[in-house]
Amino acid sequence: MTTTSFVRPSTRPDEIHALLTGVERYNPQKAGQLEDYLLRQCANPDHTTNHDLMANLALLKMYQFNPDLVDLDVIRRILAKALISANSGDFNLCLYLLSEEICKDQSISKLLSLRDYLERAQFIKFWKEIYGNDDDEEESVVDGIAGFDNGLRKLIVGDITGTYQTIPAKSIEAMVNLDEEAVLRLAKENSWAVDAQGVVSLPLKTATEAKTTVIKENVKFEQLTKILSASNDI
Repeated sequence: MTTTSFVRPSTRPDEIHALLTGVERYNPQKAGQLEDYLLRQCANPDHTTNHDLMANLALLKMYQFNPDLVDLDVIRRILAKALISANSGDFNLCLYLLSEEICKDQSISKLLSLRDYLERAQFIKFWKEIYGNDDDEEESVVDGIAGFDNGLRKLIVGDITGTYQTIPAKSIEAMVNLDEEAVLRLAKENSWAVDAQGVVSLPLKTATEAKTTVIKENVKFEQLTKILSASNDI
C-alpha cells in the first residue's frame, strides 16, 4: 500500500474543487454540498476514482468545528471509503479528526476493529466480522458503499502478491472470500499459474524474490598488522 495522496480525482466536480481550494473550505453552510458529493463517491463502484480524501477531510473538519452538524452515518461512510483506499494512511488521517465520543459509536467502533484486522492481515476474521451472520446490523457498517468488496479484494491481492511466491488456492479463497471458480478467474486476471494440486505460483517481485547476499569486508594491510600485533599482546 502506498502513502496518502491529495491529487485531484478525475471525478471531482469543478464546484467542489473551487470550494476546497477557496476561502469557504470550512464554511459550515457548505457542509451539505460536501455531504452530497460524498454520496456520489459512495455510489461510484470504480475504486480508482471514487475516493476524494481531501473533500472528506474537509467535511470532517467542519464537523470538528461545528459539533451540531455531526452526522454519524456520514462519518461511517467516510471511514468505510478510507478503509479500502489504496493509500494506507487515509483511514488514520480521518480518524485524527474524530472525538473519543464519536469513536465509541457502534458503527465507528466496528470500523476501527476492521481496520485492525486489515493491518494484521487477518482477512478471514475481517470477512467474518462483516458477513459472519444474518444480522442486518452487521452489514450496515459498509451499507451504501458501492464496490466495497471488490476494492477490499484489490488490497488483499496486493498483499498476497507482495508476500507469497506460492500459496494454496484454498487459502486465497478464504482470504478474498470467493469460491473456487472465482479464484481461478482471479488467478487468470493476475497471470498466476495454478498447478494440478491447486497450488498458485505468483510472479516474483522485488519484495518476494530470494536473493543471495555477499558481504565483503575490506581490511587494509596497515589495519591487519595492528590487529595481529594486538592479538600477540593478549
